[in-house]
Amino acid sequence: MDSRDMVLRKEGDGIGYYERCSADAGDGGFSTIFRMFSEDELRHAGALRALRAGGRVDLPRSPTLQGARSILRRLSIEELSSCRGDLGVYRNAMQFEALSARACSELAREALHPWEREMFQTMADEDEMHFTLLEEMQELLEETDVQ
Repeated sequence: MDSRDMVLRKEGDGIGYYERCSADAGDGGFSTIFRMFSEDELRHAGALRALRAGGRVDLPRSPTLQGARSILRRLSIEELSSCRGDLGVYRNAMQFEALSARACSELAREALHPWEREMFQTMADEDEMHFTLLEEMQELLEETDVQ
């Protein structure tokens, strides 16, 4: 399996993982953020499939950062207290995103075409953004003693 296939597999795995996280989150805000992550993973997987099919891919930037930050700013202590789940889920997702970001950064460095380099760098940037948001979500839950 080459690097591109590995990244495509990881993106596909991320779709289902974040859908399960969304269902398990309990809080509407966190559930929405996990759905946003799943949608980003779906966009990434689609871009990789198009690339594999020989197409030129222009991957627009995700609106997830702005949307998730807006949700996180509005969350109340009561809403955070209603969250369910294991904090390990956030740590696992952060590891997943870190691995994916490194792999995409490497593919960006190896890319032959500028548009391909930009696509992989966009994916790496968005995976790093997911990591940061997951870290913020975990810290919010820890601050409210949710476990």
